[in-house]
Amino acid sequence: MGIQEQYRTDAANLLDSGAVKLVIGYGEGSTPERRRPIFIRSAEEVGRLVLDANCIANLSAYLVPEGLLSDGKSVAVFLKPDGIRSVNILAAEAQLNPEQVVILGFNIDAGLANPLPGRKANEFAPLLASLKSAGLSTDLQREADRLEQMTAVERFEYWKEQFSKCIKCYACRQVCPMCYCRRCIVDVNQPQWVNTSSHTLGNFEWNIIRAYHLAGRCVACGGCDRACPVNIPLRLLNHRMSKEALDTFDHFAGESADQKPVLATFRQDDPETFIL
Repeated sequence: MGIQEQYRTDAANLLDSGAVKLVIGYGEGSTPERRRPIFIRSAEEVGRLVLDANCIANLSAYLVPEGLLSDGKSVAVFLKPDGIRSVNILAAEAQLNPEQVVILGFNIDAGLANPLPGRKANEFAPLLASLKSAGLSTDLQREADRLEQMTAVERFEYWKEQFSKCIKCYACRQVCPMCYCRRCIVDVNQPQWVNTSSHTLGNFEWNIIRAYHLAGRCVACGGCDRACPVNIPLRLLNHRMSKEALDTFDHFAGESADQKPVLATFRQDDPETFIL
């Protein structure tokens, strides 16, 4: 039995037994190579589920809509390791109870989807810890290395050019599981914290604020890159912030649900290099 049929059977059993009220997975998209989120509520529907190397979206974002888990019932969700890390972060930030999340975990390797053993987030701790030293894809790492070789002025000009393309569609925000605020700062107009116009100042404000918001929280799922209609390499910016958190505080986001948020925790031995 292939992984797709195996997981369809698992999903049907979870629904039939009442262990979960909903399965969040992948279905056929608008083109043969695309996959879209689908929501399965009965065992008769599991035939719609698809699981292959095209299933790349981080579906953990669908766990945080208000009211979904408020009844205490569990939900099953298809997740890659980045999605499992997201569940841990959301749990650490009191946005969900990880015991209500049944994980149908998988990884994509050599163009194939492979099952991951375990059903609860804490069961994946050894796997997640092993990812701490993993980097970006070859192409993205090459670009990240190129940015590292630039001077501060050159990097500023690079990001100024990239942000000039921003059209303020907020697709990066909508796709990100870490952007769960009921009301985003860009939606506040009394007072207006971020200029909503798509020009240099407003674009810098939005993208830099969001980068700091994700510092020590990004799981490198790449959803923002894929969602951006003008192809701003947001993953490079988030990767750099994650590297700072790892190098300075040995913080790898989403290792466990007990992990304290790096920018909301104080330790006596924290580095104080910012004090001159």
